[in-house]
Amino acid sequence: MKKPGLPADEAARLEALRSYRVLDTAAEPSFDALTRLAAEILEVPIALVSLIDADRQWFKSRYGLQTASTPRDISFCGHVVQTGTPLMVSDALDDSRFHDNPLVTGEPRIRFYAGQPLRTPDGFVLGTLCALDLKPRQLTPRQLELLSLLAGQVVNELEARRERLQLATERSAALETAERLEALFEGMAEGVAVQAASGTITRVNPAAERILGLTADQMSGRTSMDPLWRSVHEDGTAFLGDTHPAMVALRTGVAQRNVVMGVHKPSGELTWISITALPLRRADEAAPHAAMTTFHDITDIKAAQAAADRLSRQERLVTTGTLAAGIGHEINNPLAVVLGNVDFLLEELRSIAGSSPSARMLELISVLGETRGGADRIRKIVKGLRSLAHEEAEPVPIDVTAAIETSVNLAQHEIRHKARLVRVVGPTPLVMADESRLSQVLVNLLVNAAQAFTTNDIDYNQITLTNGVRADGRVFLSVGDNGPGISPDLLHRIFDPFFTTKPVGRGTGLGLSISQSLVAALGGELSVESTVGRGSTFHVLLPAAPTEAPAPEVKQLPRVLVVDDEPTIVNSIRRGLMKECHVVAVNDSREALALIERGARFDVVFCDLMMPHLSGAALYDRVKAFDPRLAERFVFITGGATESPVQGFLAAVPNERVEKPFQLEHLRDLVRRVS
Repeated sequence: MKKPGLPADEAARLEALRSYRVLDTAAEPSFDALTRLAAEILEVPIALVSLIDADRQWFKSRYGLQTASTPRDISFCGHVVQTGTPLMVSDALDDSRFHDNPLVTGEPRIRFYAGQPLRTPDGFVLGTLCALDLKPRQLTPRQLELLSLLAGQVVNELEARRERLQLATERSAALETAERLEALFEGMAEGVAVQAASGTITRVNPAAERILGLTADQMSGRTSMDPLWRSVHEDGTAFLGDTHPAMVALRTGVAQRNVVMGVHKPSGELTWISITALPLRRADEAAPHAAMTTFHDITDIKAAQAAADRLSRQERLVTTGTLAAGIGHEINNPLAVVLGNVDFLLEELRSIAGSSPSARMLELISVLGETRGGADRIRKIVKGLRSLAHEEAEPVPIDVTAAIETSVNLAQHEIRHKARLVRVVGPTPLVMADESRLSQVLVNLLVNAAQAFTTNDIDYNQITLTNGVRADGRVFLSVGDNGPGISPDLLHRIFDPFFTTKPVGRGTGLGLSISQSLVAALGGELSVESTVGRGSTFHVLLPAAPTEAPAPEVKQLPRVLVVDDEPTIVNSIRRGLMKECHVVAVNDSREALALIERGARFDVVFCDLMMPHLSGAALYDRVKAFDPRLAERFVFITGGATESPVQGFLAAVPNERVEKPFQLEHLRDLVRRVS
């Protein structure tokens, strides 16, 4: 007789079996019905639901057999558990594994056995649904299939039974929890208010009374729309009732977290609170039936934040100011000599070269031109550093592109070895700001984005800097990355003073807090969106500068995306269109797709057809599924395609196309026509 061995996952399998709490339980009709059905379908006298424990096989259901269990080492089912595969023995007396098995030579004198494994959703084999006969026989393929289906039903019954037991346990625990929650509700230090679907306050806890300076009776029956509430935003403007987090949660069904509100108590004292409102919705409800609002007093935190702002300003003046002053003094003087001498040499060489310069002379002029460009870049960087050292100035109308240029120059050293920087920047209205302060905010956001990456994979890592105008007229600047993102439990804390996720020594935890304060001082907002595994995007919103008279309508430049794996082609198109268009050019179609999927807007897309990784046709199909209107504005660049698939694609789409070599004026006409 061959004894069954143990499967590789025996310890975990036994733990899974015991989690069902089914061993040594009474017979149940649902399992007995399945063994009876198996016996009748297969026309056998015995059918069993057999569960293999550590040293026995125990029958949860037995049809045609009185014995409740047998030793595991003589069980047929133990072999199924060992292998995890079905087992059929046509004649046990002719099988070397079982011919001398006590269950064959003695009662019940098994001659035929067919067992299907009872495999849980986690992959563990708990036992079998098996059919036994006292005489040799064979099963048809149809009978084997039915036995397998019935085994699946046994597993379903085991799962349902476990869920019922779990629900009963949870119901008992829920009653106990309800009593504890009531005690917790009354004893919480955080204020809690429950509001019905109409917004009416139905209940508050003692902490809410203490924080708001009102009794439960005074608050009961009122809503957030009640004009008696005197609430303000951080900028001092009135906090309208319909924008209260609880009302928003009830209206939208979306949780509102960490909303800051100033509340004037009846005594006149202003208390700052941080509010979280959660919509309460039952499984069968489309809309919330209530909202639970929690809030805590952050007046002391606000005061500490103001102190941190003052501390950070002193820190900035000591460090950045000292550094900038030193750089300005030590670099600008010799840099002026370099620039002056290079300009002189350029003028002299051009004069000597005359109208027909030699190739050698042209090369020297080119080298000096590159040298001057590098020196001028140093000049811009120094200028940017010095701007950070200036004292805070009164906000004036500025062009945000100047701050963008300064911040990119300052942050480039931190970025270039970590990620690619993609700028999707165009003209916007002027904003009321201090250029040096705005540059400081953008530098901080760019450097933070670079430091978020855990690897230096510049082929994948990307930082995107965009700007534009919102529907309400405010100008936005956004810095996004495709890094690891910020977990939800940390997201609400990232603007707190001294909070940082960086290692010790890598940051003070003041950068984002300072940035938020600087933006708020300009009448703007700094916010963040983040998804773990996909990246983060910080948004700076600033009010447009007021004008004494209505400004004439500014015609927005068409936004053009150029996609071609040939850098010379991309540069040629970019240079030809840049005076009339805002051009974003990429050499990798995958990067183009990523830009579009992140929401970058384009009026025209010039797209090569033959590219590696993602062809022009494939890029078009992906964009069409994502944004059909943008797909209509694709203009395909061809080199006189002769391949049948390309010709077939061009014949099937109505889009404009242009063949190489092309005339730049033709491209400009296409932009005017397509956009």
